[in-house]
Amino acid sequence: MSTSARSENDHAPTDNADNMALSAVKQLFCGGMAGGVAKTITAPLSRLTILYQVHSMVTTKEHRPYYSMTFTGGLRKIVERGGYLSLWKGNGTSVLHRFPFSAINFYVYENMTRLLVQRRNRRALESDMDIEIEPTKVTRFLSGAVAGSVACVACYPLDLVRTRLTTELPGREHYKGISDALQKIVQAEGLGGLYSGIGPTLFVAVPNFAISYTVYGSLKEYVLDDDLFYNLRKIDAESGEESLGLQLTLLCGAASGTLATLVTYPFDTVRRRMQIQNLHVAPENRMTAIQQMSKLFRQ
Repeated sequence: MSTSARSENDHAPTDNADNMALSAVKQLFCGGMAGGVAKTITAPLSRLTILYQVHSMVTTKEHRPYYSMTFTGGLRKIVERGGYLSLWKGNGTSVLHRFPFSAINFYVYENMTRLLVQRRNRRALESDMDIEIEPTKVTRFLSGAVAGSVACVACYPLDLVRTRLTTELPGREHYKGISDALQKIVQAEGLGGLYSGIGPTLFVAVPNFAISYTVYGSLKEYVLDDDLFYNLRKIDAESGEESLGLQLTLLCGAASGTLATLVTYPFDTVRRRMQIQNLHVAPENRMTAIQQMSKLFRQ
């Protein structure tokens, strides 16, 4: 082997590792930015959602278990109590949670999908079968489930703090901020308190991301193949390769997210209630996730 060839081979593994590291950083950063921006834009709706889910546990009025009878009435009530900026109350914690959550989620999904496709292709070569170019629905489902689980466990304490800050009553705040909340939760409830409600949360995160990624990937394949969506596709001028344009990306993302949320929303309501009961409910009245679900159905 010549010196030049040996030199190229010596540098190849290093270059490949550098490229993989750069790609990983890009995935983490882009995923985190996407999550943070989306969370900030939808913060008022997110806060209203949480208040609808848990208001019967925090209200001081026995006969007013619902936050508001209408959507606009709920938003108006938030503004009347704390001003327009209160629509974004807890958003700092939300973004602080969503950035690493989305980054980890996208990163784990992409790499898990790649590993599963490579493993499947190795088995296909051994069995003289066709090579898989695009991941299957099962691959996407499993990758989404793993990604949701890892991101959820890694970032759960911030999600817990965000929920508690969002549900504090005006004039009766228990926490002064994120660090104060984390410190008080550990002091009062132990380290396990930071993971209060993690069970129902995993029941939400695992199927939610599994369904969302599966539906999104399937819709993406469909709109790139069906002539009905031809005018909405983005076509690279040099290579002629087709990809989703902005409109199709929003359409596929909205459809997959909506379906996943509809399926998992009952568990989301239970997990929110589990997250705040240590703050708002007396110890003798606290319930398990199954008891919370049963009470919701009864009442």
